[in-house]
Amino acid sequence: MIIISAMSTDRVIGSGDGMPWDVPEEYAQYLRFVTGQTVIMGRVSFEIFGADLPPGTTSIVISRNDQIASDHVVRSLDDALSIAAQTGRTVFVAGGSSIYAEAIPRASEMFLSIIKGDSFAGDTYFPEFDPADWSIEEERDEPRFVFRRYVRVQET
Repeated sequence: MIIISAMSTDRVIGSGDGMPWDVPEEYAQYLRFVTGQTVIMGRVSFEIFGADLPPGTTSIVISRNDQIASDHVVRSLDDALSIAAQTGRTVFVAGGSSIYAEAIPRASEMFLSIIKGDSFAGDTYFPEFDPADWSIEEERDEPRFVFRRYVRVQET
């Protein structure tokens, strides 16, 4: 499972009903990664970003409300991962904060984009994680963001 997120330098991932920045090239990168794959997200994230998921992308929403127009609605990350395993596709976890917190200990990779610029005001944050558990395997410096691909360090 791969965590995928954009965040500010101080880990802001959301503000109200969206992101506090407008960096279309980063969002286009996100859509390229998830196209044709399986995306797990919470209800709020799905309400904000779900309509943008490309055709052929399977969405699994974690929510207590089963009246959501997603391919699948489940109550837990475990249920979401069970369904995702049946798709045979790459599985991305795309937020929000509490879903990330639960998924990070189980993820094998993280695709994180750090938005350049001054602090962004927000009310939702990406959880802290131990950098010692991860190795940066790819880093790409774009004009308005830095992309990092983290791979979990295997214990020896």
